[in-house]
Amino acid sequence: MSAQSQDRARAAQEILKTYETMRADLSQITAKMLELDQDRNEHSLVVNTIKDLEPTRRCFRLIGGVLVERTIKEVLPAVKRNLEGVTNHFEMIRGTLRIVSMNQIEGMVKSLSEARKAKQKELDSYQQKYNIKPATQMTKQVQAAEAKKTGKSGGVLA
Repeated sequence: MSAQSQDRARAAQEILKTYETMRADLSQITAKMLELDQDRNEHSLVVNTIKDLEPTRRCFRLIGGVLVERTIKEVLPAVKRNLEGVTNHFEMIRGTLRIVSMNQIEGMVKSLSEARKAKQKELDSYQQKYNIKPATQMTKQVQAAEAKKTGKSGGVLA
């Protein structure tokens, strides 16, 4: 292989590695978004359930894995603050994901497309230089030769 084709192969590998890293990052961000969305739904459900209840009524809240007894008057403001925080965090990640991923993905698609075209040209010239025929092409040629020998066209009505 020439130095130029080795450089192209190395560049294609780097592009592919970067692409895979970006896909993994995107997957992690998506998982975090789903987690935050679930937290937001749970907090909304709790707020909607207890907002109309008597403020002195007892309720239980899970804090850091510990179940504590409080009154609705104490719990409702804390749950509303958590709901706001989760919602803000969710919206921030969603906005960031839109901006970053679209720009990065468009750039990566363009780079991969160019690398693919270069590799296809290299493959075609190599194939032509050494008279290499893909297995599917060879199979078709063999079938055509056999049909010619037997005089059959290989059609449905043959």
